[in-house]
Amino acid sequence: MLFKNSSLSDIIIRMPKLLRTIILCIIALVLNIIFRILFYNILKIPLFFDTIFTVATVFYLGLVPALCVSLSYNIINGLEWLFKNGVSDPFIFFYSICGVLIVISTWIFARKKAEFKVSKTITFLYLLLITLFSSFCTIISSGIIDYFHYIFYDVPDVMNPIKTFTESFVQQRFSLLMACILSQIPISFLDRLITTFAGYGIYRLVERFIDKKKI
Repeated sequence: MLFKNSSLSDIIIRMPKLLRTIILCIIALVLNIIFRILFYNILKIPLFFDTIFTVATVFYLGLVPALCVSLSYNIINGLEWLFKNGVSDPFIFFYSICGVLIVISTWIFARKKAEFKVSKTITFLYLLLITLFSSFCTIISSGIIDYFHYIFYDVPDVMNPIKTFTESFVQQRFSLLMACILSQIPISFLDRLITTFAGYGIYRLVERFIDKKKI
């Protein structure tokens, strides 16, 4: 009866900090999975959209909770490919490195949250900087992982939306490593651009509807 007639935000606010952090991380993890299923599996959009709520977690809860969300998502995603789709491929789990780099590269700037609120222009520039930095980390790390992935395994088309770009570069006589890195650029940059701005927007919404009630 303690939470009777209370809104969800009121309930979350009354929770102990550790429990609140755990629950918010679980919510972010579930929403990442839902967005991936909706946009990639159902709508067939060749973007990932699976780090929007990870980015929001970086801003709202910090580095460690965001790393937990990112690693948990990649473990679940890998297990889904192994058991549901019957893909026996340990390289799936190596992509968690990309998620970790996204979290760290975002946190480097996100920890200065007060500076984001100086003006809309400053906010935009910071988010653009995060996009560029996290894109670079994703492009290089994913490209290298893809390179070894293609060498040791026959990667299904549905498993890697960038495979077509990679094959096109190879046909143009680029080395496989260079093809893997170059093919990451358009998809990874667009994905990071959308997810970074969307994640920050969700963080501001959470801040508005939860944190202001603490006052």
